[in-house]
Amino acid sequence: MSRGKGHVPVRTCVACGAKRNKEEMVRFVLSQDKDLVRDDSGSRAGRGAYACKASSCVEALMDRRRFERIFRRPSRQRRETG
Repeated sequence: MSRGKGHVPVRTCVACGAKRNKEEMVRFVLSQDKDLVRDDSGSRAGRGAYACKASSCVEALMDRRRFERIFRRPSRQRRETG
């Protein structure tokens, strides 16, 4: 099944759940050093996550628990014990 010329890729924001065109979103991927990197080209390899361009959505992506769930791995931040 081929996609016609009118196909517009839709992505879901990991922070607010809004569905938008791919061009209206910001993509983030994990670098080989396990750092979160903005992928403006959309061509970096690896698991990616999309967020709205609103600063609140981008900040929500940085939340440790959300980060761990989205990228299926623990973040590099140290956990507090006590």
